[in-house]
Amino acid sequence: MQESTATIKLTKSEIEWTIIALVWMEKSSEEFRRPHDAKMFKKIREDFIKIKEDIIQGEKQLEAENKNEEKIRAGSQACDNCDD
Repeated sequence: MQESTATIKLTKSEIEWTIIALVWMEKSSEEFRRPHDAKMFKKIREDFIKIKEDIIQGEKQLEAENKNEEKIRAGSQACDNCDD
């Protein structure tokens, strides 16, 4: 049987806090000798870290695209003002 999934919206800071909480849960599970639980928390933590990295990469790409568009606009405005 396939497990159900859900889509949730979290801010980058909420993701960071979730990662911190998962680290605590993972360490607590290890301390209480619950290796299966620790493994599960580690997997979820790694997934959240990947999501955070993807968000950061997307923000960098968006910022680069915005800078590129600004340069194009600035260049076209300069040509509009020339006497050619």
